[in-house]
Amino acid sequence: MRQSIYIKTFNLKRVMASVFVGIVLLFLLASLFVTSMKNTKSYYIHQWFEKMSYEGFIKAFEYENAYFKLGDESHKNGQPIGNILFSFISNIRLYDPKSLIVHEISSMSKFENNILVAGEGIDFTNLPIESSLTIDEINHNPAVKDPINEPINPTKPPTKTTNGKDVFLIYHTHSWESFLPLIPGAKSPNQATSPKVNVSLLGERMRRNLEANGIGAIDDKTNIGAELAQRNLKYPSSYKMSRAVVQEALSKDRDLDYLIDIHRDDQRKDVTTIDIDGKKYAKLYFIVGVENKDYKKNLQLAKDINNEVKKFNKGLSRGIYSKNYKQGNGVYNQDLSPNSLLIEVGGVDNTLPELYRTIDLLSEILSNYYWEHQK
Repeated sequence: MRQSIYIKTFNLKRVMASVFVGIVLLFLLASLFVTSMKNTKSYYIHQWFEKMSYEGFIKAFEYENAYFKLGDESHKNGQPIGNILFSFISNIRLYDPKSLIVHEISSMSKFENNILVAGEGIDFTNLPIESSLTIDEINHNPAVKDPINEPINPTKPPTKTTNGKDVFLIYHTHSWESFLPLIPGAKSPNQATSPKVNVSLLGERMRRNLEANGIGAIDDKTNIGAELAQRNLKYPSSYKMSRAVVQEALSKDRDLDYLIDIHRDDQRKDVTTIDIDGKKYAKLYFIVGVENKDYKKNLQLAKDINNEVKKFNKGLSRGIYSKNYKQGNGVYNQDLSPNSLLIEVGGVDNTLPELYRTIDLLSEILSNYYWEHQK
């Protein structure tokens, strides 16, 4: 009898020791994984998720717990009350597999986008991708192609003007963002950077279009990357730099009212391009920072412009997204004016003709909106 008790006690100790060692190893592996993720480019992480099948991911959980079958039903027919309660308690959405991961790994939060207005065909496999570059990558100065200086669409002389007043300020927080077709030999999104040929081409195009419609505009071409390097700052400080640029412009010119920050996405061409009547356009989307107490005014402006874009073609816009401090800057200088827009035009693979077509349309929409609201 005593021998039997001894054996049971001995086995219990072994089990407890094994569990303890297993937990220690699990935490060790988790810490190593999280540490490695800090230096992993967001583009490559997104590519991993893009290859992940939603159905396959959920099936893996179904084999262990039949309750996860509700995930597929909620995705198609609305969420059962059980899913809603589970999400409320755990921050995990059973119909969204990546939510099982992003809340546990801080560096994955960049994929937790809040879609305020969904664009056509948008899901977690084609969400916007935020660049994450070093200062050296930002200030890389590759050989570039001379940009195409296409004339703007011919228009009649404007019937009304702002009488010499500049009311639009166009600027570029990520001024280095460029396009692979303009950089010979460049292939990966992180190579689509240039201090010379970049998104400021789109700002200049927009400025010319606005002025053709009688609206005074400024396109600020400050090299934010060089400013960061000069101050020994990193990528996340880019909005601090552009904020100083905007504030200085506003202090010099009280007529400036509309603030337009033009970017481009890291997504590839199949996501950022659409064919409309035989012509290719670069898709666009809007970002609204919610850490601004008056953000709803900026949201309404984004909705108004987005609706006009969808009237032209509902597939041209990828939608409107919100971001808070955890997901990015959270403000994006939009507290400086209720008429602020952060617009992402196209992606790394788009050509200038594709980008210019979208900018021409967007400029026309902004012009019409401005004159309509001056009434």
